Amino acid sequence: MAKTKKTETGSGGAFWRIGLQWLSDSRVPLAVCALALLVYSRSLFCGFVRDDFPQIVHNRQVQSWEYLPQLLGSHLWSQVSDGPSHFYRPIFSVWMLLVHTVGGLSPWFWHLSSILLHVVATWLVFRLCRRLTGNDWGAAAAAALFAVHPIHVDAVTWISASCEVLFTILALAATLALLRREASDVPPHVWLSALLFGAGLFAKETGMVMLVILPVIAWIRLKDHVAASQRMWKASYPYGVVTLGYLLIRWAVMRSVGVELGEHSWAEVIFSAPSILLFYLKKLFLPWNLSGSYVNPLMASAMPLFWLQLTAVVIGAAAIAWFAIRYRSLVGLAAALIVVPLLPALAVVRIYEQGDMIHDRYLYLPSIGLSLLVAMLVKKVWSLEKPARITAIAAVIAVLAAYSSIAISQQRYYQDDIAFYSRVIEICPSNALVRGMLGNVYLDRGREDLALEQFRKANQIAPDNQKVTFFLARGLVAAGKYHEAETVMKGLLQSPQLNPNRRGPTLVSLANVEIILGNLNDAQQLLEQVEHSDDGFPQIHWTWGVLYQRQGLLPQALAEFEKEFEISGDELARQRSASVARLIQAQSAKRPTPQGNTR
Repeated sequence: MAKTKKTETGSGGAFWRIGLQWLSDSRVPLAVCALALLVYSRSLFCGFVRDDFPQIVHNRQVQSWEYLPQLLGSHLWSQVSDGPSHFYRPIFSVWMLLVHTVGGLSPWFWHLSSILLHVVATWLVFRLCRRLTGNDWGAAAAAALFAVHPIHVDAVTWISASCEVLFTILALAATLALLRREASDVPPHVWLSALLFGAGLFAKETGMVMLVILPVIAWIRLKDHVAASQRMWKASYPYGVVTLGYLLIRWAVMRSVGVELGEHSWAEVIFSAPSILLFYLKKLFLPWNLSGSYVNPLMASAMPLFWLQLTAVVIGAAAIAWFAIRYRSLVGLAAALIVVPLLPALAVVRIYEQGDMIHDRYLYLPSIGLSLLVAMLVKKVWSLEKPARITAIAAVIAVLAAYSSIAISQQRYYQDDIAFYSRVIEICPSNALVRGMLGNVYLDRGREDLALEQFRKANQIAPDNQKVTFFLARGLVAAGKYHEAETVMKGLLQSPQLNPNRRGPTLVSLANVEIILGNLNDAQQLLEQVEHSDDGFPQIHWTWGVLYQRQGLLPQALAEFEKEFEISGDELARQRSASVARLIQAQSAKRPTPQGNTR
């Protein structure tokens, strides 16, 4: 009995020794993760911002598990429209469903979930840098930089951008699967890496860029395990199979690639790419004056500035490639991690409007390359004399303190929509699109005067911007300036460059104005145009209901309001349906009851 007790005590002691040893070995990465948690804890006091409302607050699909099949089988914005979309991100959608299941609609909990994702990413950055450099202090400095880098505020503090952190975590895990320390006779886990890479694609499609990096790492790691004639095939085909599977599923769901239509031409994408790339690199290395979005001039042809910037990019790339080949291959990997993930950020110029196409969040994954460079630099300095090490420590501490201060300060601009958009305008007063968005926020809060002020300024800055013009018309309607709004919307509809996606909303809005002005026949013709192209267009059935009610056709109005509620779930449509139903009942009650013949 005593012997058994001694054995159990010994086992327990061994368990605690293992636990204490793990804590001892992990104290540095745990401290770095605690730093990430501390610096970004300011986000816990922020609210929902911008896309958080349609994507989370008003999205029934992420608030109930009964919608899981729809989350897996439809595009990201299917709760808003069944029309074409650029995004299929089921893992991100399921992540939002999980967070809502635990935390409901408490903003602090959603922010906590994003911060914890950032902590996980920080841990993985430490592991990656330690595995590649073999130096704990270099890895610690790199992960600490990643933990507090202010460029991450957009990805971490804006909840809807947590897909950036999700796919980065999966990309890091896919890379570490290839770099695990194994016995020399055990090949790297290429298939595990490929599956993690595939999961990243379902979190955000821009994870596709890792297809340029991961097979190369796999090829290097397979050197001692596979014959030279088969190495390229073994290193690449798992990723090819996973990518093909992803593309087939994406096509089955969306029936499109996602970039067939866009705000700008491919010529603008190509000739503006060097300028935008250099802008991103500047923000990564010098993260001052940050905001949620920026304005960057676009070029549609090969201007002299394009050639100058392209030359700078090519020379820089050639210098890095030469150094990586001649001295240190890790420099090449770090450079690839910085530049390659930015390629989709250059391509989104095709999709988004000016003022909403350049964002700090796209630098979340590229900052891993910067962190790796820091790890290599610290390792190099650590091999020098003590004064050099002390200087390096002081420099790292100074940078971390400065970055932490900026990151904490930057988070306050994500407090609410007004703070968010006001910061963008502060950094770039010429951002007409964001002025319009700020006007919409004021409008929703009942401040028509402030809204109209922003709408007019935006229209003065960008008179040809169709979205800004539409915002102005909306503001004029809210301010009761119906005739002016009618003129603005008719002018927009007559524009030969009118985006087809904006024609429907403009027609419906103009129909509402015509109803207010009493031009019921004109309103009916406008709605018939919309209905002919899309019977399920948002708000069309509401406007039909209002029109029928003005015409005294209450049964038809009731049917339209009920259909609007069925399609959109709009509570106002349900209330209007009930109101019209009561009117119908009241009218029926007033009709005289037919009297039968009496004898």
